[in-house]
Amino acid sequence: MFYLSRGEQIVIVALLCLLLLGGGVLTYAKGRHAADASSAEPLLVAASKDVFPSEVTIEIAGSVINPETYTLPASSRVADVITTAGGTIPEADTTRLNLGQTLQNGDKRLISTTGSPPDSGKNKPTALSLNSATQQDLERLPGIGPVYAERIIAYRNQKIRERGYGFEATDELLNIPGIGPKRFVAIKDLVTP
Repeated sequence: MFYLSRGEQIVIVALLCLLLLGGGVLTYAKGRHAADASSAEPLLVAASKDVFPSEVTIEIAGSVINPETYTLPASSRVADVITTAGGTIPEADTTRLNLGQTLQNGDKRLISTTGSPPDSGKNKPTALSLNSATQQDLERLPGIGPVYAERIIAYRNQKIRERGYGFEATDELLNIPGIGPKRFVAIKDLVTP
């Protein structure tokens, strides 16, 4: 077996301590250098334009003076796009609209006429936009109660946080727990992205 004298043991322990101390000093110096280099960089990074768009593009059709597609500031509301379209014709029925609702990029608003039956041809009511619907709006859909409405809104908000936009297609509803093919078929014609 290999034995070391007391003096040799002390020398070896001292060398090990020096090695550890030297490694610690080098690690500290590297970390300090990295911290100094990173402090020169900005701490905040500006969000890209895609995350927070400054404009939204909206299509408005039906009983307005100038039905077409408009680009408005991102904070625009339903009333703003109606005004931009020259206002409504006298027969327009805006009672089913939430004029204060914020518009989402890609929304389509169809303004119906007074006295027209809800399911008649081109004056059919606007399908509910999944990207701008409130919880109360969603709860009016068949088979969608408070729990499913909350899940739909949570899914939309998560997509907006992660990708900068909400629903792209109505079949994304199938990604929401509890909304299966039966429930989806019951509401798919009543909603748009």
